[in-house]
Formats: sequence, structure tokens, C-alpha cells
Amino acid sequence: MQIEKPDILIILPAYNEGSMIEEVISKIRDEGYTNICVVNDGSSDDTFEKSFSSGATVLTHIKNRGAGAAVQTGISFARKIGFQYVVLMDSDGQHLPEDINTLCKKMNTDFADIVVGNRFAAKQNEIPRHRSFYNSIANVYTNLFCKNNYIDTQSGFRLLNRKAIDNLNLKSRDFGFCSEMLIAAERNQLQVDETPVRVIYTEYSLGKGQNLFVGFKTAMSIFWRIVFD
Repeated sequence: MQIEKPDILIILPAYNEGSMIEEVISKIRDEGYTNICVVNDGSSDDTFEKSFSSGATVLTHIKNRGAGAAVQTGISFARKIGFQYVVLMDSDGQHLPEDINTLCKKMNTDFADIVVGNRFAAKQNEIPRHRSFYNSIANVYTNLFCKNNYIDTQSGFRLLNRKAIDNLNLKSRDFGFCSEMLIAAERNQLQVDETPVRVIYTEYSLGKGQNLFVGFKTAMSIFWRIVFD
């Protein structure tokens, strides 16, 4: 079944992204996507104002709860409103809205429930070594708990269909949601595929995301939930 743009909700988890959020929303609209939801995760800057003035639906956490909590808020909203598809994107400008179509084509071709944008399969991507290093560690750790072997477990660029929207209830508040989603998807018998996407790293975007300490903390939180939940 062809995926139509009006059936897609774009979810942008955002924490202090006031300097970029207008540009990100504008580029998404330029590609013909009109349903955009910014989850303002307790920002202390003007993320809310700029998101609202750009025409996005804005959901706000009173305090900063973490990327995973913001993603789950967006998924819960999509479930309630009745969207058939959700696209998760970072709000720092590193993902290209043109590649949403690439995710959709992969979902249609493979009948997947979740399609993850694989940054490492696109040869033109210049990924900093430290990001590749963190990602390789996260891949090994995540794949220990998965039947399949995923190449880019930490990609925040993802497409979910209605089955995934209805079945995913993420508990990780931090960046662990990326790994948790894959593990939970397999437990719920959802099909997960990956497809190459482009990524643009800037000084701004490199200041966001995970470092070694955050990665270690994330790994421990994932382990705790898997063992004790």
C-alpha cells in the first residue's frame, strides 16, 4: 500500500533547539509533509515559541525528561490521533527530509513495521570517528539482546507503521530508547529493516547526542530494564 504524506506524522524531540528548529521544520514542509509535532522537552530557550510560530503542533514537558520520554510522548500522541505512520527525526538538522521517501519505499518493498535509517551504509556520509566508535559499542551491546544483527542501532531517523505505533511503549527516558525500540520490536514480533540514509554533521549537531559517559549510562539502563522489567 502506498504511503501518503498526509498519513505521516513527523515527530521532532527537541531540547533547547531554538537556533535550529525553524529551519528544520521549514525543510520538512518543503518536502510536502504538513503534519509536524515538536515535543518540547522542557527547553529553557525559545524552542516552544519558534516551533509554534512555524506551524507545528507542540507538546511540552514541563521539565526535561530525556529523548526517550519525548519520543514516547510523540508516539502516544500519534496513537491517540490515529496517524498511520510516524517518522522520528532529530531536531538538530542532521537528517535530510528528502530521505523520508527512502524510508517509505523500504517499508513498502519489505513490508516492514519499522525502518531504521542506516547512516553507515551510505558511502558519502562523513561520520566522525568518535561517533563511529560509540555506535560500534552500542551495536554490539544491543545486538546481544536481538535475534537479528543491526548495523545502526543508534540512528534516530526511523519510520513506524500503525502496528508499531500501537505496540511500542518505551520506558527508556534517555538515548537508550534507540536500542529499547529494536529489542521491544522483536519481542512484539515486529519486522525491522534498515536502509541507507544521508546525514550531515555540523559543529552544532556534534555537540548533541551521546558521548562515552552517556553511552555507558544508557547501556546500564537498558540492561536493568531487560533483566528486571
